[in-house]
Amino acid sequence: MKKRSSVHSGAMQKASSMRIGPGPEITTLPNGVRIVSEYIPDVLSFSLGIWIASGSRDEEKGKEGAYHFLEHLAFRRTEYRSTKALADAFEQMGAYSNAFTTKEHTCFYVRALSKDFAKVYSLMAELTLSPALDSRDIEKERNIIIEEINSCEDEPEEVIFEAGEQLLFGSHTLGHPITGTIDTISSMERSDLVKARAEMYRPDRIVIAVAGNIPHELIVEYAANTFTMPKSSKSKVIRRKPRIQKVKQEIQARTFQQGHVLLGRMTTGLFSEERYRLLLLNIILGEGMSSRLYQSIREKHGLGYTVYSSLDLFTDSGTLYMYTACDNSNIERARDTILNECNRMMHSAPVGKKELERAKAQVKASIIMSLESMSARMQAIGRGLLEEGKIESVEETISKIDAVTEQEIADIIDNYCETDGWSTVLIESHHA
Repeated sequence: MKKRSSVHSGAMQKASSMRIGPGPEITTLPNGVRIVSEYIPDVLSFSLGIWIASGSRDEEKGKEGAYHFLEHLAFRRTEYRSTKALADAFEQMGAYSNAFTTKEHTCFYVRALSKDFAKVYSLMAELTLSPALDSRDIEKERNIIIEEINSCEDEPEEVIFEAGEQLLFGSHTLGHPITGTIDTISSMERSDLVKARAEMYRPDRIVIAVAGNIPHELIVEYAANTFTMPKSSKSKVIRRKPRIQKVKQEIQARTFQQGHVLLGRMTTGLFSEERYRLLLLNIILGEGMSSRLYQSIREKHGLGYTVYSSLDLFTDSGTLYMYTACDNSNIERARDTILNECNRMMHSAPVGKKELERAKAQVKASIIMSLESMSARMQAIGRGLLEEGKIESVEETISKIDAVTEQEIADIIDNYCETDGWSTVLIESHHA
């Protein structure tokens, strides 16, 4: 393995640090790479994530799926190790490594024992900074990703949510599948991937996050000696905000065992004052057995086994969905039952204090229990710094949740639950 170049003399002294209360600490290297860590001395493990503020919405037109392709290739081979050698190196320490790509970022992460931090960090830096991008590996991974895309076609929820995103976002990049399409992946050249990677791995778009029994100063030392790329001279990436599309309905016929119903609409994003109100609305609508949709679709009418709502917030927009699967003959009835529940929330059965307090308790318990997981802590501080530029403390988050009033929930329901504001995808099952 080649010796890595060391940081220039004095760079460590120039890095700026600040404390965020008693929890996470942040350091920014001279080139713009940010390190955030939360030291938990009472555990024997750690979780590390290398976060990059580049996701599928940032890809060049016609090259959709490039960032996800690069995520795959990082584990295929580096300049120093084969795929098998990488896997062996991680697993001989009992470490678990993986990665994911989303609409707005990419993350390479690992869970391991604290005593193995030096070796594990070196491996993670290697696979993110030194992928081989070998032409033979590209062809192998191209085939694997095409199979991944094909496998999604066998998953009803994948199919219907992808269709829903296309209805809500139209031609905007947020409507594109993260994996790309068979056409874009089939035509992807090595030069396209090299270009995408150069745009993706800018130091000002990288956050290294660690939670566990690892001192912050040690993480900074390692990062300063590996993430040594020069400061980017390019201007800040400006994302184009999506426009609200007209309400639409799409009906598909598929060889699935059940029919499927999806209602969706756009919301405001992470920085909106509606953020925590939307979070609570989603809980009330379709998270858990006491939710409105579960009680109506499953318990009262017996229309389906799977029913839920989901909320995704991006930096400038978001999506709120309601979904169920049912017998083909009940598709329209299930859709109408969901819309009727929205109507009831607006008029005859508004959310009261008890229901709101139950939703708040669910959210707060989930947040507090996540503190017992190093992976959850790492994701919270990594995403917080990457997406919002700051890390909100648990106390701040809980305070904002507690501050939501019945009137604010009534207002958010009025804004989002009118029955004519939902785009709809219906999938009818046709047996082969």
